[in-house]
Amino acid sequence: MTTPNGAADAGFRSSEREALARLAVGVVALVALILGIVGFARFLPAPGVEAGDGWTDILYYTLQLFLLDSAPLQQASDLPVELDIARFLAPSTTFLAVWLTAKAVYDSTYFAVRARRLHDHTVVCGRGTSALLVARSVAEEGRTCVMVDGSPIGNGAPRHADVADARVRVLGVGGDPRNAQVLREARVHRAREIVVATGDSTLNADVTAGLRNVLEGVAEPPPCYLEMTSPALGAALAAHELTSESAVRVEVFVPADRAARRLLDLHLPVGDHAGSVLVLGSGVQFDAVVGEMDRRADRRFSSAPLSVATASDAPGADVPDDLAVAIVCVDDDLVAVQAGLRLMRSLRDCSVDVVVVVGSSTSLGATITGEDFAVSSIGRARFHVFNSTEHVYAVTSLRQGLYLDIARAAHDGYVRAARRRGETVDDNPSTVPWGDLPDDLRQANLAQAFSISDKLRALGCAVVPRDAADTPFEFDAGEVEELAKAEHERWARERRGRGWRHGERDDVSLTHPDLVTWDELDETARQKDRDVVAAIPDHLRRAGLQIIRGGPAIS
Repeated sequence: MTTPNGAADAGFRSSEREALARLAVGVVALVALILGIVGFARFLPAPGVEAGDGWTDILYYTLQLFLLDSAPLQQASDLPVELDIARFLAPSTTFLAVWLTAKAVYDSTYFAVRARRLHDHTVVCGRGTSALLVARSVAEEGRTCVMVDGSPIGNGAPRHADVADARVRVLGVGGDPRNAQVLREARVHRAREIVVATGDSTLNADVTAGLRNVLEGVAEPPPCYLEMTSPALGAALAAHELTSESAVRVEVFVPADRAARRLLDLHLPVGDHAGSVLVLGSGVQFDAVVGEMDRRADRRFSSAPLSVATASDAPGADVPDDLAVAIVCVDDDLVAVQAGLRLMRSLRDCSVDVVVVVGSSTSLGATITGEDFAVSSIGRARFHVFNSTEHVYAVTSLRQGLYLDIARAAHDGYVRAARRRGETVDDNPSTVPWGDLPDDLRQANLAQAFSISDKLRALGCAVVPRDAADTPFEFDAGEVEELAKAEHERWARERRGRGWRHGERDDVSLTHPDLVTWDELDETARQKDRDVVAAIPDHLRRAGLQIIRGGPAIS
């Protein structure tokens, strides 16, 4: 397993080697120059050699060594050892310098040509650990990644950098990612996706604004995954983007929130008798986990601050009798691990999973998630380490954005409604689980999620971050009917655009009985569209957002 810090170190290994090579050539050239001067000072004037012996002459003859053309040596024999060494070292450094220059020119030309031919690649704006993790995960998919690393304009010759090891390479474009020309060099308009993860929320927002300008007019602009380290700002921007009229789809992600979702997906107990969850800690990640538990509201859980200043084995909160999972979230990795181990000792007689959340930004976070960290259990308690940064910045995780969540939730609701109507997979092939859906049906569900912004704007509604006192929003009957009709028309356009036509349901022949006007649609099919519309407020509430009537989400 490659640790994040290891990936970051490897990320600049190639450029470090080139810098060391240039330094070595410079040092050897200096040594050759000194030895040449000392050697000529001892050698001149020599019998039978017509040459000056002044210091300027000696320096001139020494410099000639680097070009294999030092006149005094053409008639010389019995050279001083210093001069004998210098006459081989000097031309060697000339050869190496020429080779390094030629290599740099070749690399620049090769990668510039390759960059012009790029398509379906991933562009990553950033140069820290998080950006390198994204690049590594893209490379592991066997795809090309272009990193716009934020180095000053003027140092922007494309280069390559190792990301995980010597077999994984990415293209690099120097320059400020806010600069339109730099973004064009990265071929953002032909990319599959763009990830903006510089570690600075303000810079990320500026980069995204620049991307919108560059991608203006592109027929199918790639999605942009925008990192926001502030939960409040992230929620506000996510709400704004949901009703934005921009053709560029921006998926805002807050690392702490995304980590909380992934953490609970992996470790939240399931089943009717799954037991309770205890969340202990403090800080941003603790708040994110508690907030995600509140949003899910489908498991018993409790939370409490974790006292880390005491050596006591007490967990710091009342332990439920049916405790199944205890999650420790503290911003300091060392404190989190110590607290988790103390908690395990206090729960050694319980069949419980103790999950400690760490980040990859510290050496400890990288070490304890490596293969050598062998702590697994104390008594019946089991120990798990969740590396939040590795989970958040895998490109597959970044693609799990708000729209995909809505699409999956809508599909799950569709399947449940179909089961209530007595439909089976044989009757309706679209009722398979999300993971078994054909790609075209997944895209159809995503298109339905993307259309939410149009629906809300049509009603003069906006989206804002959900607050604790929000009242569940519901469309009235007239609005449901209006939006259901619009949804059917959108679906029919999307299906016909993919070659479907009216007829008996046949996914091979691409025929469907519902490809008719709203007035010709039977009541059962109309109700499906009404159900889709009525579920929108709940989908957004689960994402921490709420609908309001009137006014933009952000002025």
